[in-house]
Amino acid sequence: MKKLLLGALLLLSSFVCFAQGTFVKKYTSMIAVSNNVKGEWQSTDITVVFNAKEVTDIVFYYPNGSTRTFHQITSPEKDKTTNGDTYQIVECLDESGDRVAIQLFDDDTCLRVIIDKGWFIEFHKD
Repeated sequence: MKKLLLGALLLLSSFVCFAQGTFVKKYTSMIAVSNNVKGEWQSTDITVVFNAKEVTDIVFYYPNGSTRTFHQITSPEKDKTTNGDTYQIVECLDESGDRVAIQLFDDDTCLRVIIDKGWFIEFHKD
């Protein structure tokens, strides 16, 4: 019985590790929205690494060589917009300790960092 239980736990842990594997997304444009007012579209070359170093950190790599790390503090939740677009969202703490939400759309073209209601940055693949 102990061997069966141990085998089941090992199998379950391999699924958990697989679900949290590292993956990378690249984005080529961005727009900031402040107080519900959209700014100008900007070209960029952002690389985002999810589950960096096999932990639930999300790391943004910017073209100038700087990085920004977000530490995930909630489990991912799946939902959909009023338009029917599906996404996953997690709450995170940035390096300054500020709380943000990171929303990854399932169509693989958009990532949104939500700072507060009406305040966010969207990254897109063109």
